[in-house]
Amino acid sequence: MNIIETNLSFGGMASRAATRRIILHHAEATSCTAEDIHRWHKVDNHWAGAGYHFLVRKDGKVYRLRPEWAVGAHASGSNSDSLGICFEGAFNVERMGQAQIQAGRELVSYLKGKYGISLVQRHKDVGQTDCPGRNFPFSEIANGTVSSKPTTTVTETTTTDGGNVYMFGVREIGNGDYGNDVLLAQEILGSRGYYKGELDKGFGPLMEDATRRYQTDRRGACGAVDGIIGKKTWQDMIAL
Repeated sequence: MNIIETNLSFGGMASRAATRRIILHHAEATSCTAEDIHRWHKVDNHWAGAGYHFLVRKDGKVYRLRPEWAVGAHASGSNSDSLGICFEGAFNVERMGQAQIQAGRELVSYLKGKYGISLVQRHKDVGQTDCPGRNFPFSEIANGTVSSKPTTTVTETTTTDGGNVYMFGVREIGNGDYGNDVLLAQEILGSRGYYKGELDKGFGPLMEDATRRYQTDRRGACGAVDGIIGKKTWQDMIAL
């Protein structure tokens, strides 16, 4: 399977302390993109951004929405220990095609294995709603045994800064940010013993703490000790 990275821009989010279950939803929209959901939740609902962690579209493509490390906003009262997966469609009136079923089954199976969990629920199992719809093929998706490690698809850019070339650009990153530039920073700080978390492309509290400790040890080479990786910190990290 292939998880497509969207690199959406989120506001501040809390880190999830534990992952014990997966909750399945439908978008209740016959057609929607990752950007549509992000806009609905961020602009219309005034949330940090898309509340689900993943979107499975009708063509079988899987998109990452909210960073996997973050607490979701998809099932009130059940967000603190769950991952939320949304399926494009309105399954009170539609029926899901095989490409979408297969992609959903693979994603659920992968997440079960990654987190060592077995509990998969429908939104209506934990809240007063009919989501994900009466025609949603829950058993086919929740009980599938297909397992594969996902790959990711992203659009990379190469930028230059003062003669230095950086594969991921020189974006200032801090708590709540997500993307390949965060992954690069995680790999650098991890290789030097500062970062001990997952290489998940999410800038959470562990990354902020690792950044502060690195900046402190570098004694001014990074500028301020603020837990933010800006131009000076990037240059120092890459130069070493």
